[in-house]
Order: sequence, then structure tokens, then C-alpha cells
Amino acid sequence: MRLLLLAAALLVLPSAFAQQPPPAEDPVRRTIESINGLLKQRPEDGTLWFYLSRFQAQAGDREASLASLGKVVEYGEGFLPTREGGFEKLWDDPAFRDLRAKLEAKLPRLDFAPTAIELEDRTLLPEGIAYDLPSKTFYIGSIAQKKILKVSDGGALSEFAGASANLDSILGLAVDAPRRILYAVSTSALTEQGRRNPRNAIVAFDVDTKKLMRRVEVPTARQLNDVAVARGGRVFTSDSGSGAVFEILPEGPPRLLVGPDQIRGANGLAASLDARHLYVAHSTGLAVVDLETGAWKRITMATKENASAIDGLYEWQGQLIGVQNVTTPGRVILITLSADGNSVTRIQTLLSHHHNALDEPTTGVVTERGFFLLAATGVAHYNDRGEITDPDKVPKPAVVRIPLPR
Repeated sequence: MRLLLLAAALLVLPSAFAQQPPPAEDPVRRTIESINGLLKQRPEDGTLWFYLSRFQAQAGDREASLASLGKVVEYGEGFLPTREGGFEKLWDDPAFRDLRAKLEAKLPRLDFAPTAIELEDRTLLPEGIAYDLPSKTFYIGSIAQKKILKVSDGGALSEFAGASANLDSILGLAVDAPRRILYAVSTSALTEQGRRNPRNAIVAFDVDTKKLMRRVEVPTARQLNDVAVARGGRVFTSDSGSGAVFEILPEGPPRLLVGPDQIRGANGLAASLDARHLYVAHSTGLAVVDLETGAWKRITMATKENASAIDGLYEWQGQLIGVQNVTTPGRVILITLSADGNSVTRIQTLLSHHHNALDEPTTGVVTERGFFLLAATGVAHYNDRGEITDPDKVPKPAVVRIPLPR
């Protein structure tokens, strides 16, 4: 999700990518030190410079933040700072505005995506969406109302699962159409009270009857986020709070596929076509996991384009589709991988931040009619007390349809 988790994911950057410096008292300063350590290894990494500029801005270090943002202009493509994304203290600074304009000028304008679904209830705060091809039905999960909605072919709206299923906030959703199962991430970790009594589970429903089939608790998770189904029916979930990845087995407890403190900020998941590898989006890029051994490695970037902080991640015809909402106001990208799947060779923008419906885009789903993006969510209005702040500014939940290249 749009990083109600971002600060936690970045305040301790990926430990497997670099040695951490000794802890500092100020967590923002500690993060700055960590990023500087990583930059010694990857000095032309635009993503690292972007995050460094962000945290330097938060720390009130104007000159350093502007210098780092200048490095983003030099080394990066596909970045655009937002006021609410850590740059509020610099927002009216002329030098900052000049650098931001240079970054914006490098972004293509692709804003064609008609509205496919619009819901009236602004208090839903949806985060996850799934699609069942046989019935042409969409499923949308609610953070605030702790339920799952069903949007049938033709647009009829109904509740699919709610209070009787004992759900917490719903994040990732995925349909296993051949086996007629809807999987949902249910987590209490989005509020302070929920973290005191944590509940993290993958909940499985019969798509056709709505019957609750199974609830798989993941007691060691800090905050489950996404869920994905690989060809053949294997199910995986990410723990953004700890950086772990789990497999949900057909019976018994979950299998720890990647241990905690490894893929920090683990979020969107997408299985390869051959169901041998799992791609994991995290705070600074992408990782690939061997599904049999759990061994993983960072995917290298053969382009200056930005593949960091992807929320929803999806496989499509051997490529990946990613939804970003932190390093820009929001965009959808198509990621081309090398033949061995270990490097990103090209990134194309499918939908840019110029689209007027984008307001905290989070996830989407590939369908036979294109990519359907959960474009307006308002999830940033959900606070640590489980309340909706500034409710008059929350958008109507909206899904837009993005044509995919032929």
C-alpha cells in the first residue's frame, strides 16, 4: 500500500544491500547515513539520490537536499517530488521549483485511461483490487470498513465479505480463477491499537459461493501487504513491516520463503510465467526470488528509469507492470526484463501523473480488456487511530482502464 509504510521501510534501508552505520539518535539522520553508505556502492543510483534529497529536506538541510536533487536530474528518469512526499519544507523554494521543473520535463504525458468504475462511498479507502475472468467480476478491498466489495459485470455493487468474516483492514487481493478462490490480506497493523494486538492473515473465500474457506494466520508477520497466485495455484504474501516473504501452503502453517530484514519494504509480488521465480517490489527497486530455495537477488538496472517504491506489481506477457505512488504523484509503468530475468532493460510509462483521476493510486489488475488501475483511493487519509482525516478531501474511489500495448 502507499506506504503508510514508507517511513518504516526507509528508516532502515535494505540491510542485505549494505552494511548499516552505527545507529544515530535521530531516525531521519540515521536514514541519511544509511543512504550515504549505499551511495558509496551505487553512486549513480537516481533512486538513492531521490530518497537522500527527501530525507535531507525533512531534516531541514536545504543546500544538501537541493544538491542531491540535482543528482536525480543527472542520473534519474521518472522521478517527481511531491509536497506531501517529504518536500514540504522546500516546496516554495525557487531553486527547488527549478529542479522539479527539470524532472517534470523529462516525464512523458500519457493520460488516456477512461473511468471504468466509480464508487460513491468516500469512506471505503480501497487499496486492493482483483478480477475473476470467468464471471468478469471485480473485487475491491476496504481499509477503513474492513470488507470486500464485489462489482459484477454490468456494474452492480454488493458486499462480498464483511463483519461475519472477522476481517481487519484489507490490502492485497488475488483471484485463483481455475480453483475458484479469492485470497485477501487482512491486517490490523495499520493502526497503533492494531499493532499492539497484531493480526496478520491470508483469508480464502470461494469465489462463487462467498464461503469462507480458510484463514491462515501469519503470526510472525509485522504487516502483510500483498498476495499473489502463481500458475499452478501456489500462493505468496509479502510482509512490508519486516521484509519477509511467505508461501501460503495448501495445509498447515505458512512457509517462510525469505526471512525478515532482507528485502526491506517488500510490497508488490508477481510470479514468473513458469512459476519458478517471484518478483518482489521493494523500497529501492526489484528483487527476484527462487521459489524452491528462497535464494534471492537484487535486479540490476540497465536504464536510468525509476523502478523503485512500486506498490502493485503484475506479470504480463513476460514483462512486469508496476504501480508507483511515492517517487511520483502516481504512474503506471511497463517493465521489460532481460532474457534471464535478472536485469531491467527498459521502462515505458503506460499512465502518467497527468491523469486527473489519479489520487493515491495503489494497485491494479490485468484483464482481457487492459490494465484496470485503482486510481483514486484516499488511503493517506487513514491515520494511526483508524480515523479518516480531512474526510471532505477524500476522493470518490475510482478505477480506470489502461490499454495495454499490442
